[in-house]
Amino acid sequence: MRALKNRESLKRAIYKHRIMYLFLLPALVTVIIFSYIPMVGVLMSFQDYDIVKGLFGSDWAGLKHFKEFLSDSGFWSALKNTLAINGLSILVGFPLPIMLAIAIFAMKDGVFKRVTQTISYLPHFVSWVVVGGLVYKLLDVNTGAINNLIKSLGQSPIAFLQDPKWFWVIIIVTCIWKELGWNTIIYLAALSGIDAEQYEAALVDGANGRQRLWHITIPGIMPVVGLMLIMTVGNLINANGSASFDAVYNLRNALTAPMSDTLDYYIFSQGIQHTEYSYAAAIGLVQGLVSLFLVISANRISRKAQGYGAF
Repeated sequence: MRALKNRESLKRAIYKHRIMYLFLLPALVTVIIFSYIPMVGVLMSFQDYDIVKGLFGSDWAGLKHFKEFLSDSGFWSALKNTLAINGLSILVGFPLPIMLAIAIFAMKDGVFKRVTQTISYLPHFVSWVVVGGLVYKLLDVNTGAINNLIKSLGQSPIAFLQDPKWFWVIIIVTCIWKELGWNTIIYLAALSGIDAEQYEAALVDGANGRQRLWHITIPGIMPVVGLMLIMTVGNLINANGSASFDAVYNLRNALTAPMSDTLDYYIFSQGIQHTEYSYAAAIGLVQGLVSLFLVISANRISRKAQGYGAF
């Protein structure tokens, strides 16, 4: 009887919010088509996939490909590069949008505030192909603006794009610049949600700017900071961090390969260029499982440390 009442209650709730569910429907269909249906391809990682025989006709290989990549030096090099680039990007880049959001929020409403906010998030909408071209132009050893400045200071030009040791710096700085303003929007929204009466009460009590920041602003946005950190940690070895495929593909070259070949590029190289579909699928499966483990772990730590998490 209770189960029947719960079903009736759920039907009424769905009918009441039917318009909202209709808005949700396109996103739901997109996720199913592009995220869940392709999961059938996970079978490929346990097969010696043959493009002629197809997914359900290829020979079973068990854990063969998982053992192969664990003994492959190329895989470990790609993993090292991915962890280093994404790890350093989180360490350096995660606090910057928070600081920029607080700085913009503290500005008085006006033209300068709106222009600053607009300029900061516009790079997010620029294609990585265009960004890659800009970086190559700026860092060109002969005509790049950066090397022209170095030469004007009496120093020898630096071959940034040919020297592997510079690649991590270049990609991290570029990714932070590209996404800084977009991430700032999230924190600005969180700051706007803080009750203005708290600041008024603090002013009445004689709190200065630093005290208001420490006791009102930061605690007010901590739930959002925790949520963003959980999502960011999940991208530590995934394609959505600074070591994303788009970023690496457009900024790397053969000379920087030892420091620029990340997991996503390695999967692309093995799966598409060398037609090792099952091998690439096995790496991709482990990559996804590790990302899931990182998100769950970060969420549990957040719950224990702060009392709340993403789920």
